[in-house]
Amino acid sequence: MLQKTCAATAAIFAALLGVLLTASARAQAPIVVAVPASAGAVVGTNQNSDQFIWTLFTQFAAPVSPTNSSQVVFETWASDADTFSTTPHWPAPGEPKKLRASILRTMKLQSHAIAPGVIQKEDAEIDVPCTTPGNAAIGNFPVMGPPTPCIGEEVRRNRPQWDYIVNNKLNTQTGLAAAYAKGLNVQMPTSAISVKGDWVPVITLQQWIPQLGSIKKIESLYYATTSGSVEYALVSLHVSSRQNPNWVWGTFEHEMNPGRCDSIGCQDTFGAQVRVVRPNLSAWNKQYGACAKTATLKTMMNKAKLSPVWDHYCLKSSQVDYVNAAGIPMVLGNSVIERIVGNGGTHSSSCIGCHVYASFTANGQASASATEILPYNPIGKPAQTVLNNSHQFDFMWGVLLAPK
Repeated sequence: MLQKTCAATAAIFAALLGVLLTASARAQAPIVVAVPASAGAVVGTNQNSDQFIWTLFTQFAAPVSPTNSSQVVFETWASDADTFSTTPHWPAPGEPKKLRASILRTMKLQSHAIAPGVIQKEDAEIDVPCTTPGNAAIGNFPVMGPPTPCIGEEVRRNRPQWDYIVNNKLNTQTGLAAAYAKGLNVQMPTSAISVKGDWVPVITLQQWIPQLGSIKKIESLYYATTSGSVEYALVSLHVSSRQNPNWVWGTFEHEMNPGRCDSIGCQDTFGAQVRVVRPNLSAWNKQYGACAKTATLKTMMNKAKLSPVWDHYCLKSSQVDYVNAAGIPMVLGNSVIERIVGNGGTHSSSCIGCHVYASFTANGQASASATEILPYNPIGKPAQTVLNNSHQFDFMWGVLLAPK
């Protein structure tokens, strides 16, 4: 009897040990929360999204004309201020550049709104051209001056997108409320393109990246321009195209951005000679070196007569869907736009996952649930309950700037 009892006890113990060992193995196995976004299909073309985004780049970064090489095409497009206004206008040639604070940063700082879901000038830095970034320390960005280090931002929309917004009276809250009442399905033309650029004063850039040395060297490596008598250098650029129903997204960084490929690495299947650059896991904010271009891309850039400075801008990756084939959320973030300015992280950012919540309700404003999700850096497929009683604004958060 004793032998049977001992045998039974041993069997039970062995079974429990097996369960514990299995649980321990599972606990130690890596849990994949998200994966870096990679190139995907683009509707109506035989290009993947990396090639498609680079093709757009060679078009909007081209000089305006042979006689005006000091301004590139996207700088002639309408800004948010030109679009979301009671008196919208398409900018005349030569209009001065006006930068502003990041909308994403403003929404994250906003603890309450005078009118829920809309940015008010009274409680936001929307009119400030260049502000201290929300998470400077994460990128070793300087915070002490003089002058006070800052980053300015601009969003530009091409003519097809501007025409659609203005012609449908979607540029004000009154027009949005009317669109909601008649059930307008906001669907911009496939030719619609948006560009978001982040700019750093060249003096601050010298402080942030000392190895750049002189301003003259900065001007030879960066696309630079003047706004309000201050010279700025472009450090990062987001691009979105309505070619796909969920848009086609790409993000560019200057090759000298500290930590450019941190967290999620960099992937460019079309324009970079080195297609995949893995993140440095031993140290943050290090340099990743030049992103030498393929011969095919160089030919395209030369044909479009792009300035040599654009050789120093790297496509980090592109995105066309919320999740990959295995259903795992894909992430794509910019080390400056999301990480330093937006106080987020490249590993927890998704162009599509964030912009899908751009929407408005019956009063022409975004709902509290839509704007309150922004600080959480949503990724993956959208939570439909967040969009209850809202009409989507076709992935464009500029809707937050629509005035009363």
